Amino acid sequence: MRHKIPSRPHGWMTLGGGMLSLAVQAGQAPSTNASKVQEPTAATAQQQLPFPLRFGARSEVLAQKQGVLNQVVLVPDGATFLDEIRQWTIDRRWPVLIEDDHFTPLFLQSFAPGIVFRRTSVGAMPAVEARAAAIEGAAVHAWMPGAASMKEALAGRGVPSVGVVLFDPADAAWPAALALAAGRGQVLVPLPGNWGAPNDQLDPDRTTALCDAVRDAVAATGLGWNGLGDEVDAVTVCRSMAGKGSPGERVEFASPFGPARRNEPIATTDALCRIADGRTPQRWAIAGWIFGSEVRSAYTAMCSLFLVQKTAWLNDCPAYPSNVGTRQYEVGEATNLLTKAGFAAQTIRFAPGGISSWRERAAAGWSTDLEFINSMGNLDTFTILKDQDTGVREIPAIGRPMGLHMIHSFSLAAPESPICVGARWLDHGVFAYVGSVHEPMLNAFVPPALVAQRIAVGLPLLVAGRWLEGEGDRCWRVQTIGDPLWTPSPGVLRGPLLPAQPREGLVDLKPAAIEAIKAMNAAPTDASGRAAMRCVSRLGRPDFVGIVWASAMKAGVAKESAPTALMPLFLWRNLDAVAQAIELIDNPTLSQLDLLWTLAAAPLEAGQVANRATIETLMRHPRVPRAWHDMTTVRANAIRVMGNDAYVALNRAVLLSLDADERAGVLENLK
Repeated sequence: MRHKIPSRPHGWMTLGGGMLSLAVQAGQAPSTNASKVQEPTAATAQQQLPFPLRFGARSEVLAQKQGVLNQVVLVPDGATFLDEIRQWTIDRRWPVLIEDDHFTPLFLQSFAPGIVFRRTSVGAMPAVEARAAAIEGAAVHAWMPGAASMKEALAGRGVPSVGVVLFDPADAAWPAALALAAGRGQVLVPLPGNWGAPNDQLDPDRTTALCDAVRDAVAATGLGWNGLGDEVDAVTVCRSMAGKGSPGERVEFASPFGPARRNEPIATTDALCRIADGRTPQRWAIAGWIFGSEVRSAYTAMCSLFLVQKTAWLNDCPAYPSNVGTRQYEVGEATNLLTKAGFAAQTIRFAPGGISSWRERAAAGWSTDLEFINSMGNLDTFTILKDQDTGVREIPAIGRPMGLHMIHSFSLAAPESPICVGARWLDHGVFAYVGSVHEPMLNAFVPPALVAQRIAVGLPLLVAGRWLEGEGDRCWRVQTIGDPLWTPSPGVLRGPLLPAQPREGLVDLKPAAIEAIKAMNAAPTDASGRAAMRCVSRLGRPDFVGIVWASAMKAGVAKESAPTALMPLFLWRNLDAVAQAIELIDNPTLSQLDLLWTLAAAPLEAGQVANRATIETLMRHPRVPRAWHDMTTVRANAIRVMGNDAYVALNRAVLLSLDADERAGVLENLK
């Protein structure tokens, strides 16, 4: 990361916290009984606000007036997700998750619902050719049953559009498109075609074609789109595409640092939503991007729509040289600003002994809602100590869904690669992310204090993380992943919490868990153990999971329930129980192993792991690629617990199970 720091214009960016109340008070509450909903932001007040504040106000005032039922509904598949979103109305919504063993417990830990319901499947999804209409139909039904489109439904409610959601009905990220359209009142627009995979880089012609396809799809809606402050200020791409583009000769892609080399990348989300005004590139909307499985895309949208943010951690980078330019990027003032805005915010400096204190914090629970990290490094390394890079394997599994602003070169260069810093954060549960796809130079990022100031007055994270004016707003390498309308807030911009509403077809998991536990105790089998764990693990009480897990282990019926128990056991911070679960899972995934090693690294380093079975599980399950990282971490503690001969024998067996390249890496690092 280089450190050139030019002067910046300030303009709207220095507005104080008093603008927040103006932004909120400008709105009129939607009438929950009338056929129309008043425009969320009064036109007169809108004119008094600079564009970014209008953007934040328009997206959040409506959310502030929409009731949220104190419940979560878990569904087994996409078809049932689609049907459950149809049950939303203009004045009441609730989180809907496609149930899984990783993201579901993580969301429940943060949202803490009064009741968790489960639904059975409604059947198969519509055929691909009919899917786009079914997805839009579900969003429309939530707003105005009988309307022909989201555009018509919004007009019927008297709510102006603030954004467009682009999706491919054949792509797995469609649940995010549906939820964000229905939840925020946005127009749904199909974006078909093959635009690459997230780790790819499009060539100049394909970059131009993608940007033109997005522009044409938005223009075809008939909404005003070609300037900031009109009907389309947010564009959310919910589908797979290349994370990087190539600039070519287009004026829109002109760099703030002079002509870009033809083959060096730009961030796709920064290239989108731009037009040329003569020889000057102009931005007409803020782009966000959601990709991945149906499960993860639904989780991402629900985090954005329903979670309240209470805590913020801000990490400085001691590797930056101390000068006037880099001091702009220190986080102390940002911490103060977020504290004044109502967050429980703290500055964290991992020096001296940075990696030890990093690991200790990870083992104790990486449990913040919003994080700022200043770092240096590459795709697979980051720096928390001067002159000491830390590997991607130190990215911790997190204990709460999290938004992340990471000043770091290359952190999102390959967002689906297991050796990429940003990919690990996303896989662990980060749902909104401002990062970089390539070396951008430090001043490509908005300084943390300014990002915090913008958040404090009601700006979404993905907007706060862009310059939005001057030379710094030219197309470059800062990537914005997630919902561009997500505003981190301690609660002032969220709707009222309403009592849960049971209905036919919804199974309350609390009484179901009690009955399932009784059945397991009366007739312990793998099947009854799994049935009990599937209920109790969804109640948001990891301590209860620990009790049921202990009973299942004692009865010898824990194997089938191990994958479901794993995340709650991790949230319970019980290393030995997590190791027991890993040992029972055939071929655990990288994300599952991250739960084990996040808990284990600090106590291993301190020589505090005394349970031999846990040590043996750790030795048998190093994370690949780069197994040497974990095998060196466990070595000293393992020798103390097992003795050298037993350690050498097990270590040899593990080495023989690895391929030649992995084995060579271990031997090199264990010298």
